[in-house]
Amino acid sequence: MTQIFTAAPIWVWPLLAILIIFGMRARRDRTAPAFLIYAMPLLAILALRSTNALPAGSWIWLVFAGVYLVGVWAGHRMQAGWLLGREGRLVRLKGESLTLVVIMVVFWANFVGGSLRAVAPQVYASAGFHAVFTAILAICAGSFAGRAVRVWQAD
Repeated sequence: MTQIFTAAPIWVWPLLAILIIFGMRARRDRTAPAFLIYAMPLLAILALRSTNALPAGSWIWLVFAGVYLVGVWAGHRMQAGWLLGREGRLVRLKGESLTLVVIMVVFWANFVGGSLRAVAPQVYASAGFHAVFTAILAICAGSFAGRAVRVWQAD
């Protein structure tokens, strides 16, 4: 079991620390540049890359698209409660923990996916894993896109 953590590339651990810091900052009321909110949907690149790496059929993209749209809807709806105002290029945001949770889910889902590919390839190759893994990544990525749309609409 410890081999899973020791065999991970060294860059994984500084990335985890940066993501935790970023997520912890989101727990406080803050003013942030709007471009940071607009950049968060770029996490979808990780979700797309991870989904594309699966040995799944083209059906997986229907799962991704459907769950991504649910995430966009949910993120857009939730951001309404966290968006305190917008002044030019700055956005006032209420502190919330979901950003930290979603970032950690994306990180750990990719970590678990990579680990399963190495230690349990039969699980990694199963359609059930493909569907659940893709759904988790897609809803997270979609939530950030929905939040960005809400901030953009506040302009």
